Amino acid sequence: MKLVTYTDHSVALFVHKVGAGVHFMIRRTCFTLFIVGSLGAAAGCSSGDADELDFEASDGEVGQSEDEVRESISGPTVRSSTAEVWSIENSWTDISTVNGRKAGVAWTADSGLSWEQKYTAWVSSFTKTAGANYGQTIQFKTPYGKTMNGPVLECADVAVWLRMTFSAWYHLPFYLTGSYKGSSVYFGHFGVVRKDGNPVTGFTRFKSAYSNYESSWTPGQPWPKDANLRTKHVGADDSVAGVKVDGVPFVSGDGAGAYFDEMFLNKRAGYLMVLLDSYFGSMNMADGSNLFHIQPSATSAGDVLVERWQRNGIGHVLPVVSSRMMPSGKMRASVASGSMPRRQPYWESEAQSASYFRSEYAGGRGTSYDGAEYAKLGGGIRRWRTPVKQSGRWNNIVPVADRGVYIEDGNIEGIASRPETFGILLAEESPAAQRDAALATIASARETLRSKPASCSQRIRREDAFESLYEVMSKSFGKSAAQVDAQYRTLEDYVFAELEYTQSKTCCWNATTPAMATIILDYAKKEKAAADAAHVCRQPTAFRATGGGYNVFKAHAATLGRAAEWAEWSEGESCPQRNVTEDTLTDAGKTPLCK
Repeated sequence: MKLVTYTDHSVALFVHKVGAGVHFMIRRTCFTLFIVGSLGAAAGCSSGDADELDFEASDGEVGQSEDEVRESISGPTVRSSTAEVWSIENSWTDISTVNGRKAGVAWTADSGLSWEQKYTAWVSSFTKTAGANYGQTIQFKTPYGKTMNGPVLECADVAVWLRMTFSAWYHLPFYLTGSYKGSSVYFGHFGVVRKDGNPVTGFTRFKSAYSNYESSWTPGQPWPKDANLRTKHVGADDSVAGVKVDGVPFVSGDGAGAYFDEMFLNKRAGYLMVLLDSYFGSMNMADGSNLFHIQPSATSAGDVLVERWQRNGIGHVLPVVSSRMMPSGKMRASVASGSMPRRQPYWESEAQSASYFRSEYAGGRGTSYDGAEYAKLGGGIRRWRTPVKQSGRWNNIVPVADRGVYIEDGNIEGIASRPETFGILLAEESPAAQRDAALATIASARETLRSKPASCSQRIRREDAFESLYEVMSKSFGKSAAQVDAQYRTLEDYVFAELEYTQSKTCCWNATTPAMATIILDYAKKEKAAADAAHVCRQPTAFRATGGGYNVFKAHAATLGRAAEWAEWSEGESCPQRNVTEDTLTDAGKTPLCK
């Protein structure tokens, strides 16, 4: 087995099947790519604290399904079992049933809305609130009278969490399709099952193992808690100084399991979400078996924007959290995405979000550096398929109500034209607003780097924003890139210079800390002060591996009496470039301070 790993990305991996006998499978959202020939058991994988797995019976990997993409895709046989997570009481098309007429978390009684429309209404009801670390995140209401802020998740996990949560609360059918040990496997309301509907060996039987308090709890009673669920983490190896990075400050507990315990009376749903986080990623969001392409004008809250710019490697997943049409006929939309390292969903402004929709990486025209057409990589605006019972099976379909806006995967022109259409459809921002949006993204990336100085994803994100800034400042303000750099770049942009991901071991280092960032920046400030005193200009020393390590920064930590605060390099995930002696700067990373 050949192992190719991309760690520490705010963007998620999408993997594509290429060539006979070679399958690309994902182990964890947003960062690890397995290239699998023939698989043995337990191929060195980690699934966080998902101790439900029998590694002798499972590979711990879920890949893209091989189903032919069409309006209805056959799923597992409908079968009752002790693997069930929640029962199905409603259909996504229901309007006038007893349950359909009830008031809900974001709609009134007799609303006349289908459950699909109610899902959109729920996501549309989110409000912005200050994130735990920086920026703004989502705040939402639960059916149990709670108001909660967003969890700490990776990018694709946010989209999965939203859809699964709503489905579990309102007993709607939900499942994701993947490829497991060479055949289709399904994770959803029925548990983890095979094509015949029988549970997959090695996975817990949720119904018999975990509690559901939906029928016994009433408002005003103490919230029932699951002590075991509260110990669960998504990404058990993502820790700094023993502190798990999936924790949310406003929830009593140190990880995602505690958060899910506060969200669900049905604790089985919390356990399922831990598994979904561990086994599914952006490859599954770009898989036509789970979501389908839609026309730009149909974009609604709850849809999912996927970015792909290479055949194999990183991508990005951005759930749409708001969409509105202006009186002029123009559209405004915004997205909120998780990250790697994990974070609360970061709610981008409408101006910031527009660039994602317009990007050719969102399934647009053009060809990636590795020869793939962007329009064939699964990127673009997508919507969830709806599970229905058909001929004794659960099938994931394109809802009848959406078939007028559905774009088939084979319609390459229809897919490729969407970024251009969004360029026309999205309301034009003023030059000042475009400038400010780029600067806001730069500031956000800098803030993260002060906590995670090794983060290559945030370095990439910052430089992408600088590209947008160069464009608007040249077009509308008559300034060159050098003038923009002189006005807007700060010392830390040169210190945390952009690196070639696959050629730089720093990019695999998840366990860097805010204390380390202050040590690195202190060295840079002293380096600059010495140059200023000598009346010379020197390029700052970039924080990257040189001579196989980071000795200059480690030594500086010792001179400050902070040697204990400097962590040694560690492989956050398996890292093919672990043995490089010199990290490689990108062209942007070589931007000169001294002109």
